[in-house]
Amino acid sequence: MIMVRFSKDVCPKCFAREEELFQKVKEYLKLNPGVTIKEVARAVMATEVQVEFFVNSGRLERIGAQIAHTCQTCNKTIKIGLICPECSKELKEKVSNLQREIKDHRESEGGGKGEWKPRKTDS
Repeated sequence: MIMVRFSKDVCPKCFAREEELFQKVKEYLKLNPGVTIKEVARAVMATEVQVEFFVNSGRLERIGAQIAHTCQTCNKTIKIGLICPECSKELKEKVSNLQREIKDHRESEGGGKGEWKPRKTDS
């Protein structure tokens, strides 16, 4: 059996069903912008998990459809992206802090230019 690669491996028959459901979700969102995942699932006779899969895959956002869903970090309701602006800002700050810590550590260990240098051993 040939498998189609689309965010997960599925057979052609399942891929066709998934694509049909995606089209229903997309059309419903065009006619009803700003609805929740629960409302979409009920309207197109799908599970919330199926609709969440489309949201998390980014396909709906790429076509301009917006759906109320939860931030993957704090569960705040958002309409675009996977995490809210506040969590995104916090994550960027944490990454910057870690990068700064790594740079400082490398400078203290390796001679001041941010380059890692192996420790000298007593052998």
